[in-house]
Amino acid sequence: MTEKIYKLIKEKQLFSKNETIIIALSGGIDSMVLFDIIYKQNPNIVIAHVNHNKRVESILEYEYISKMAKEYNVPFEGYTILDNTKSNFHHDSRLKRYDFFKAIAQKYDSSKIAVAHHLDDQVETILMRIVRGTSFSGYSGIKEIRIDRNVSIVRPLMNTRKKEIIQYAKKHNIKSFEDKSNSEDIYTRNRFRNTIIPLLKKENPNLDNKIIQLAEYIDSADEVLEEKKNEFLKSYSMYNNVSLHDFNKLNKIVKIKVIKHLVNLTTNNSVEVTYEQYKSIIEICLSSSPNQLISLSNNYNFIKEYEVIYVAKVEEFKTLNIKVIKEGEYFVNDNKSYIFTHNKLTHSYSNYFELCYNRLVFPLFIRQRQDGDKLILKVGTKKVKDIFIDKKVPKSQRDRLLLISNDTNVLWIPGLKKSYQDKTKTNKIYIYEVE
Repeated sequence: MTEKIYKLIKEKQLFSKNETIIIALSGGIDSMVLFDIIYKQNPNIVIAHVNHNKRVESILEYEYISKMAKEYNVPFEGYTILDNTKSNFHHDSRLKRYDFFKAIAQKYDSSKIAVAHHLDDQVETILMRIVRGTSFSGYSGIKEIRIDRNVSIVRPLMNTRKKEIIQYAKKHNIKSFEDKSNSEDIYTRNRFRNTIIPLLKKENPNLDNKIIQLAEYIDSADEVLEEKKNEFLKSYSMYNNVSLHDFNKLNKIVKIKVIKHLVNLTTNNSVEVTYEQYKSIIEICLSSSPNQLISLSNNYNFIKEYEVIYVAKVEEFKTLNIKVIKEGEYFVNDNKSYIFTHNKLTHSYSNYFELCYNRLVFPLFIRQRQDGDKLILKVGTKKVKDIFIDKKVPKSQRDRLLLISNDTNVLWIPGLKKSYQDKTKTNKIYIYEVE
């Protein structure tokens, strides 16, 4: 077993000689065996241990591993989860664990985190995902190497069976701790491990190999899909916006890969999209309506706007209504202001408006649109809503755009439309947009 793992480490270049390796050491038999194997090859190790604070024994395990680190003369980093009351304990604790491991890797300038997942874990994970549902790539199971920004999470035991790990521990007298909750069926993984998989193995004793074979098929197919997705994004994506026309030409599974990419990029992998959401997104992209959105979570939306699609964070904005009662500069935020003056300025401002009037001009208003807003044309008037549609202003931006109005009509929509002005009127006021 040891030679097989060393061969895998060398062939897949999991570690380079003498580099610092962060080992996620829970105290269970899997991680204790992993520590023993790696330490014998490269003692430049940092032990990272998480106390999930769910069992009384966890305190003793924390103390034992801390003491063991001193005996081996390797650094020890421990973390205790204080809030463990959330309903999805396994999911939440996993996120906290990996955040901790990545922080330790950064502290020690390490690019490798070694964890002790093995072949039995892989079989359990794939079966659980088949039952629960996941993305296409999710059916390939746990990755032997997963790159998370500048850190690689490596699993040297992925091709090793649990029984081999137990045999190794007995042969080398490795002490480990058994989590008694592993025998309880309150957690999904335990039910699969203790009940469902043994039942399936009665139907096919070769179940493990068949599941791994399925994972390898999917992993190979997923590599092809990744290439297709990357080729598409290189040609038809800019600033995280994707061409709708070209997206709609893709095969359905490649569309899902593109959507997943956009979601992960914008949300930093924090939002999981369901298959039903993928289907709904694909449907709205094919529909004739130019502006639509689908909520992905409380914080993010998938948005279709005219010729593009993208994912955006939901951002609140304050309504603005500044009353302009005299000449001067009026600030709407730190980056934008409007100057109202009777004197034409020598300037480099690209956006300005010349307002003609006879007697009274103030008050004016800097504000967002309101229901029923109209702008005076040379012949008749036009609704601001229709101007936005004609100019293909994205729906998500229509309520945010600023305009200049008087008490009755919209005078100017900067960058879009100016109202008709009667040049025979004797007085003029100039409005400049400053950015």
